[in-house]
Parts: sequence; C-alpha cells; structure tokens
Amino acid sequence: MTQPAPPGLPSDRQTYIRQRLQQDGRVVAAELAQTLGVSEDSIRRDLRELASSGICQRVYGGAIAMTPNTGNFSQRSHENIARKARLAAAAVQLLRAGQFVFLDSGTTNLEIARAIPDGLPLTIATNAIPIAAALLGRSALEVLVVGGRMDHRIGGTMGSSAMLEIQTLRPDICFLGTCSLDIELGVGTTLSEEAALKRELVRHSSQVVLCVTNEKLDTASPFSVAAMADIGQLVLEADAEPHKLQRLRDCGVPVLLARA
Repeated sequence: MTQPAPPGLPSDRQTYIRQRLQQDGRVVAAELAQTLGVSEDSIRRDLRELASSGICQRVYGGAIAMTPNTGNFSQRSHENIARKARLAAAAVQLLRAGQFVFLDSGTTNLEIARAIPDGLPLTIATNAIPIAAALLGRSALEVLVVGGRMDHRIGGTMGSSAMLEIQTLRPDICFLGTCSLDIELGVGTTLSEEAALKRELVRHSSQVVLCVTNEKLDTASPFSVAAMADIGQLVLEADAEPHKLQRLRDCGVPVLLARA
C-alpha cells in the first residue's frame, strides 16, 4: 500500500504521485491535495511537471498514467503469450461464418489469428505480415494483405499506400490493436502515423472490438485513435481490477471476460 509522502518538497510529492499512478492508473488533484496537506495549485504544478516528463497525461481534475513502452512487435510477441491466448479464445467467439474481418497489427491479434476455428469460412484482411503468415494454409480463409511500408515497431504496414487500401475496405468486424484505454481519453497509441491508420479502420468498420490486457487499462498514449463510443465490444482479462472493469461497463460498452 502506498504511504503518503511528506508534503514539504515537490520531489517528495511527485514520488508519491508516481507511486499512485503506478498503483491506480489515475489520480485526482483534490484527493491528492487533501492527502498531502497542500493546495490544489501545488498539486496541479506537480502534475504539469510530471506530464512534461512523460509520466502522465493531464485530464480534467487530475491525471492518467502513460502506457508503458514495451518494445517492438518481435519483442512483444514473446511476452504474456498465455494471457493473450485466453483473450483470443474469447474473441473468436464473436466471429460468424462469412464475415469480413480486419485483424489490425498487434500481438494479441496475432493470437486471435491462431485461435480462429478450423473450417470457419471468413475473409480476413490484415496489415501485419506475422498475422498473414499465421493464416497461411488455412483453406477456409480468404486472406487479403494490406501493402505499404513495413514498420518493425508495430509489425505491420503504414504509410499512404496502406491508408489508401484501408479506405476501400468495409469490414464487418475489426479487431483493433491498442496501446492504451481510458474512459475519458478513449483508445490511444504511441505513433502518429499508426494512429491515423487506426482512425481510418474505426471509420470504415461496422464493429470495432478491443482485446486489452490489464496493464493497458486506465492508461494514456500520446496519440488519440477513438472514443469509447466508437467501441462496439471489449474483451478483457478475467482478473481485471473490479473498479476499472466497472468504470468501463458504466460507459455502456459490452464487456466479454476471458476465462481465467
């Protein structure tokens, strides 16, 4: 449990605020001021300094933790495989024969590709070479690969060519990759060009589904992709923190929990 820091020094207060952000994902300025026995103006100055250092993002009344930078696609594809596989097993329950599905680049979406039931006829488009490779040899699937410049950080294509191709597609369901999710800030990502491509996917898809691991909940990213109202379905881990889960449900977005 985080213990209150001595309020006298800004460095002490900011250390405490960092701990609270790490623990809870968000802080409220008025609550911090009361806990630490200082003015809200002092807390707002602390939050501005932490935001300028990339620790958090300011929102009305407080701040939200920035999503952790976890490396490129290749590195992430070897992390938390079992957790992502459980999300994928839940996600594929949403698929129906004959659908046109877009699998956006992302390591959880790679697990979705691997979890698609054999013999389920689908048309699948993706901008991620590893996802396309995972679908190779699946005769029930028609696979469309979006071209463009390969970005090793996201494991997929970006740029004007990819954008133009996506603008011609109308998927029934899009599994959107995400770096962060927050009820106020919505869906976010760390790269400007990637955010623009994802916004096009949201705009052209009939339903947008997010499969989100726990560490991305209640975090922010530098670039906005979509509001909560744009999300048609959330797939979350069974052990998501109850207060975070309830806030998301209160937004009105359907939530499907993966099996423990």
